[in-house]
Amino acid sequence: MAGRIAAGIIASGLVLFLGWGHDFLASVPDPDPGPADAAVVLAGPPAEDRERLRAAVACVQAGRAQWLLMPFRHRALGWEWFLRTYRIDPPLAEAKVIIGREVPSPVGTGPDPGGTFAEARATLELMRRHGLRTAIVFSSAYHMRRARLAFRRADPGGEFGFRFFPVPLREGGEPRPWWRDPGLVARVAGEYVKLAGSVLFYR
Repeated sequence: MAGRIAAGIIASGLVLFLGWGHDFLASVPDPDPGPADAAVVLAGPPAEDRERLRAAVACVQAGRAQWLLMPFRHRALGWEWFLRTYRIDPPLAEAKVIIGREVPSPVGTGPDPGGTFAEARATLELMRRHGLRTAIVFSSAYHMRRARLAFRRADPGGEFGFRFFPVPLREGGEPRPWWRDPGLVARVAGEYVKLAGSVLFYR
């Protein structure tokens, strides 16, 4: 009897995960944000990074944001590299791009959650430096809930206005159900673990 109950719970959990697991993470209050000072691109795996960047560039080119802001990128990667590698066409002028650079974490400052939270804090610093007040944050759809939490925790006083744009993945050039991609299923499952940790450590 107990085995049947356990099997039922597992089966129900699997149905819920495959049915709504991705949508829960991707949910945003305003999927069609209006104009902002900057379009912020959070870094990710190459294929996802490309789609995030293309969506943000299109936002700037359409006049919905004045600047393209990339809070954390390796020092060796300049804007020309992104244009060439990600085939941004038509290209966006480098004068419209702000790139933040990775810096080593200070020694002896205690645990640092890094990742998305570090990007959020770097974004705030770049926006202060350049006199920007509002931004649209671009990231993969399944990353939206954690990104929103990171920016809310990084800016508890509401100094800036952030909205969030979930970027769908287009594996092979065509959208397809997320549960048909084993790699994406694994990333979504892992995102729930990261989300739980972020609730505790984004401070």
